[in-house]
Amino acid sequence: MKTSCLYIILILTFLLGSCINSEEYKKVKEEFRDVEFSGNVKDFDSIYSTIPDYSEISATINKLHVGFCSENLLNPESADNYFNSKETSIALGMYIADLGYVRHYERVQLCSEYLEAVKKLSEKLAIGEKEFAAAVPLIESNLSDREVLFTVIDSLISRGDMLLAGNEKFGIGALFLAGFWIETTYIGLSTNHEHDSAFINTILSSHFEILTQVNKLFACLNDDSQITEIKTELQRIENKGYNNKDLLFDINSIRDKYKK
Repeated sequence: MKTSCLYIILILTFLLGSCINSEEYKKVKEEFRDVEFSGNVKDFDSIYSTIPDYSEISATINKLHVGFCSENLLNPESADNYFNSKETSIALGMYIADLGYVRHYERVQLCSEYLEAVKKLSEKLAIGEKEFAAAVPLIESNLSDREVLFTVIDSLISRGDMLLAGNEKFGIGALFLAGFWIETTYIGLSTNHEHDSAFINTILSSHFEILTQVNKLFACLNDDSQITEIKTELQRIENKGYNNKDLLFDINSIRDKYKK
């Protein structure tokens, strides 16, 4: 039976021991009040554990690129324009994917800009300094140093799930993964590999296996807005399959809804 959950259940231990903005916490809790969770935590966690580490997904997509194109990325300054907590959860996944992309090409200035964007979005989700510092232990170091900056970003990409894994993962976790999957897929397809059979049959097919797991997470969740909407769109993407000739168009249509 579907069980209606106030968001306090979803983030029961989300901010314990951390330094948080209480107003942001109240806002996040209120905006996730309509989330309904069916199943149980064990089921959700078992699905979540099958999803590869974010760094592995990002690294796979990055291997596809023959050159760097900043036009494929979100505007880091637009992180200020997210106010709805559910949209912010999606955006956090998208911006971390972009951060991994600019890190791959060692674009120092863009790395700094996207790291700041990710930090802003984390704060909007009431993720405290303690949680963020756990994922990026050198955050207080001199980020003008190229090597230090890359070390910080490598840590965030490889341990970014710590922002969620130590806390409740339901609403924020599923939306975060949706944003991350959408953005990495968009970046991969935007490099004109959509007609490359090797790309389609290896990288993209493997990426769709991850989508299957993400959709299983969403099968446990419903709400009156973003969760229900994006779960329907992602299920449609999965049903069409990785050979869908309109995949880039379909992905971009979803991405545009959450791009500010």
